[in-house]
Amino acid sequence: MELRFGKYKGQRFDNTPKWYQEWLLKQDWFKMPKQQKPLHKQLNGWDGQSRKGQAVYDAIFEQEKSELQKHDCIIGICSCCEGGMYYGN
Repeated sequence: MELRFGKYKGQRFDNTPKWYQEWLLKQDWFKMPKQQKPLHKQLNGWDGQSRKGQAVYDAIFEQEKSELQKHDCIIGICSCCEGGMYYGN
């Protein structure tokens, strides 16, 4: 979350000093936004019809593809790394 006020205006909350975060969280007027549920929990009960459910499903699919691509790089069977088995293909 980007702060829109105060000494650290324009900075992400996570990047501010720990003491400032603690102070801010104690203030009655400051409410942190709710953290979104992990993708797999957002999909719980999806019937295959809603656009939001489809977007979450697509995001999970893209996340899995990304993880597999990283794994392929680690074991050397990717086409993106110069030392990879399939580089240039």
